[in-house]
Amino acid sequence: MNISIRQMRAFLALAEAGNFTRASEIVCLSQPAFSALIASLEQEVGYRLFDRDTRKVQLNANGLHFVELANRFTHHYQNITEEIKLYSQGEEGSVTLAVLPSLAVQWLPRLITKFSAENPHIRINIIDTQWDRCLQAIVNNTADIAVTAGTPSLKEIQAELLFSDDFYLICPKNHPLTQKKQVELKDLEEEKFIAFSNGTSIRLFTDQLTQLYNIRYVLEVRQLTTMMGLVAAGQGISITTGLTLFQFEHDSITIIPFKDLSLKRAVYLIKKKEHQLSSQAIKLHQFIKQHANCD
Repeated sequence: MNISIRQMRAFLALAEAGNFTRASEIVCLSQPAFSALIASLEQEVGYRLFDRDTRKVQLNANGLHFVELANRFTHHYQNITEEIKLYSQGEEGSVTLAVLPSLAVQWLPRLITKFSAENPHIRINIIDTQWDRCLQAIVNNTADIAVTAGTPSLKEIQAELLFSDDFYLICPKNHPLTQKKQVELKDLEEEKFIAFSNGTSIRLFTDQLTQLYNIRYVLEVRQLTTMMGLVAAGQGISITTGLTLFQFEHDSITIIPFKDLSLKRAVYLIKKKEHQLSSQAIKLHQFIKQHANCD
């Protein structure tokens, strides 16, 4: 069966007008074309929908039943075409974003809140994972775009620098280093250092420091909350980035800037080269570029 939206709209117009001339005017067709449309509909469904005489046209029993079907048909058609229109314009649909956990706690929610206010019908699916898995999600097309750290050197990846994040020392309140307003890297030598696990973005940078200074790892953790608990309990010191400092605002922890640490964590917006983003992904990609540094 092949029923068109034009046939359904013509049927509803005739059901309401009760007259071929008026109904054809409603749908902007000539009367012969309109009559042919109604005749083709009745032929398609296999039964007559109207009773006709010289004065009027009215629905028969079949037509009365068909009115409900026609209304449902046109309603669904309108919803579908509107959804297609919104999707094609990037106003509706979904985007998958891979992001570092350290960015997903505070920085990302603020940004998504602003984006969703402007694009209420675009759903963002979030993959919060370590930096190498963010890259892999792009390569494998699991994510549309990603926000991660490190230096993405894969040839399949297109990376744009968003901002650079400073590093800070975190240590227990009663630690001797809290007497300093700024610390130097040599101050960390021989201290019990709690490291983030392999695969995390911060570990990439602290590993570089261990090659230059006598910094030894005594523990390794993956979660920011675990790091906070250990430092607060006096189990050691560590290094974290500016965007994660809110996690370490604790009565038993002191946060100290570095005097001589020029090393910064670069944060990149990445996508796959030669991959056409959807309209929704393009909107989010542009939004992140424009608002990455906004408070």
